[in-house]
Amino acid sequence: MTDRVRVRMFSPYVTNRAAWNAYRTLTQVHEDGRLWIGEGPRVKEFEEKLQARFGFPYCVALSSGTAALRLALAICGVGPGDEVITVAQTCTATNMPILSQFATPVFADIRYETGNLDSQDIEHRITERTRAIMCVHWAGLPCDMDEIRAVADAYGLPVIQDGAHALGATYKGIPIALTSDFFMTSFQAIKQLTCGDGGLLSVRTQQDYDEARRRRWFGIDRANRVQRLDGYAFWDQAEVGFKMHMNDISASIGLGNLPIIDVLLAQRREIAARYRSALEHVPGVTLFASPDDRVSANWLFTMHVERRDDFCRMMAAKGVEVSVVHIRNDLHTVFGPRRQVLPNTDRYEETNISIPLHNHLREEDVEYVIECIKGGW
Repeated sequence: MTDRVRVRMFSPYVTNRAAWNAYRTLTQVHEDGRLWIGEGPRVKEFEEKLQARFGFPYCVALSSGTAALRLALAICGVGPGDEVITVAQTCTATNMPILSQFATPVFADIRYETGNLDSQDIEHRITERTRAIMCVHWAGLPCDMDEIRAVADAYGLPVIQDGAHALGATYKGIPIALTSDFFMTSFQAIKQLTCGDGGLLSVRTQQDYDEARRRRWFGIDRANRVQRLDGYAFWDQAEVGFKMHMNDISASIGLGNLPIIDVLLAQRREIAARYRSALEHVPGVTLFASPDDRVSANWLFTMHVERRDDFCRMMAAKGVEVSVVHIRNDLHTVFGPRRQVLPNTDRYEETNISIPLHNHLREEDVEYVIECIKGGW
């Protein structure tokens, strides 16, 4: 084993540019000479610019992607005793919000060749308690949204997209957020666009947007509260709300990075294309499917390898970090009976691995990773 990591899985420096741009943005004080710290004008500006760039119908900036999923579930009316069909192969941040709403995740299988929800494994899992379907765009590649929506529409169920990996992805020529009523993305430290931490919920209707804005901050209707003589601004809080709003500091980091998001996405696209071209015929490697009707946001480059433990030992010995990134959620006690019957997830669990893909990879780093893999294990 080498003592020095030559090529990291994720970049530990990804927030340096963000911190500098945030500083420059924050030092441009507002017209009245004051600088907001909490939710203020920068959050609103960030939302408007994201909406314009990514085609979100309506969007609210939040403290995290996990908060966005819980808020979507709450707006859908998911509560105690309800069920949400989801996948086990994902970060626990996808499914913890279901538990937070005192509901039950019902795990469906995935497609082995993409890691995404298998649309053919949904319908038989729907019961009278099912309230929503949640899909995860693994590595940034959009799920089969037409097929998923067809099942959901047949049963009158909303589809919530976990797009933590998928900012900038498109499906059949349109932004992925437009393919269902709820779309979440993440601005966590190592995502394509970072705020240090943060998230966003995109919704399709004015009604859901108004509710999201209220409930992200305790259910307070800021626009309609009435200022009293004694200094208290009265409002009737008629629904359960949360403390999920983004602040102006995080929004400023996002605003500092937003002008270069197209460059960042293009860099990732180029690295992924180079990997696909070079590794397509390497013995022991099976690349994920890449359908022509969708464009990945390329947050990860995941593939299947034979003898994965040997592969990992070889890459570690050569100073290259690799990772399975997330393990299936049904291995965790908190999600109830362990290891569901999910044949494709079982296969996926044994062979998937992700190799370095981030915006600080140099061309020589990419070539070195390819050289290591081509050398065999």
